Amino acid sequence: MTDYSVKAVKTFYGHDGNGWECKLYRDGKSIALIVEDGWGGGLQFHWKDENEARVECQKRNYDDSLITYKATPEQAKLETCVLAQAQQDSPFSDDDSRIFINADIFVSDMVGDVLVTKDVKKMLKKVAIFDGGKVYTYNVAPSHSTVRTEIAKKYPNAIILNDVSISEAVEIYKGAE
Repeated sequence: MTDYSVKAVKTFYGHDGNGWECKLYRDGKSIALIVEDGWGGGLQFHWKDENEARVECQKRNYDDSLITYKATPEQAKLETCVLAQAQQDSPFSDDDSRIFINADIFVSDMVGDVLVTKDVKKMLKKVAIFDGGKVYTYNVAPSHSTVRTEIAKKYPNAIILNDVSISEAVEIYKGAE
């Protein structure tokens, strides 16, 4: 299984909203710089293998048809991975239109996960709890001597997010109201 990841995620303010850029990695090797420029439209993929011979590639069109085109070798590998994942995931319905995963969504989801993880790590510099579907923070360090006793009295069913793994804290955070 091919392993894709993003690193060096940087955010900025764009013309029509927030933008970001990141490096895309396949199996630990940097293969592209991706930019969401904040001007609307799709992502910009700057492939490191841009000068290599193009190969035939397929991707899903918005009407569910397949488009064949010439792509860089790394771009073709990403599109193949995205098509394979799309076959596993069923499309969802949104106002009677069908939306399928594509390379933009695939990368944007990874960037979103990185940004949420960053937010959670920042939040965990204070004491954070999850109770009743909501996340609350206390403006004290997790090492504070009496805060856990106070939390146990006031929120007996609370999960102290500082006490679980970062991946578990992220999942709980994502599920909060």
